[in-house]
Amino acid sequence: MKIRHSLAAATAVVGLAAVPAVANAGHGRSTSTYRVTIENIATGFQPLSPAGVVVHSRWTDVWSTGAPATAAVAAVAEDANLAVFVDTYGGASGVSQSFVGGATPIGPMGSDSFEFDARQGDRLSLVSMLVNTNDAFTGLDSVRLGGGTQVVEVGAYDAGTETNDELAAHIPGPAGNSPFERAPEGGVIMHHQGVLGVGDLDPGVHGWIGPVARITIERID
Repeated sequence: MKIRHSLAAATAVVGLAAVPAVANAGHGRSTSTYRVTIENIATGFQPLSPAGVVVHSRWTDVWSTGAPATAAVAAVAEDANLAVFVDTYGGASGVSQSFVGGATPIGPMGSDSFEFDARQGDRLSLVSMLVNTNDAFTGLDSVRLGGGTQVVEVGAYDAGTETNDELAAHIPGPAGNSPFERAPEGGVIMHHQGVLGVGDLDPGVHGWIGPVARITIERID
């Protein structure tokens, strides 16, 4: 099983602990190599964390809008805690791989890529935190791996697990430098309303309009 990383114009903007990429046991059938590139296209200063990545069957659900976030998804959405995400989904039913995609946080207009082997027809889900928020994330929800190139622009989601008080004391990114501090909320995953200026975040600096990431999935062999 191969997992490789390549870096392009990514800036390390938040002091998150490095987590090595991990993959589970290999597939029994032939596989193809895929390259995923994540581009940060957010209009404000919203670095994206490296992604928690899961390759899984069509019957496995990592996250969905309208549903409560799992503790593993919340760990990434609130604090970019990738170790918890990888360990949790590494042992989940229907999951063939769980690993960290990307080498560093992705700064504004930056990008990062990673490669892995999977079967055509497998599903790909990923979660990446907008680090200057309480619990906003972006990513993919069960995208089928095919034979060509797929490009999708994705928005920001609210994990619904931490109140959007926008206080620096609860922001893990450079706008707060306060990881693992939170005001819990019992909501569900929904599209994020953006930075509203109710706390310490400045909508003119940390806010965004439209999609926050462009994700390209290429089959390269």
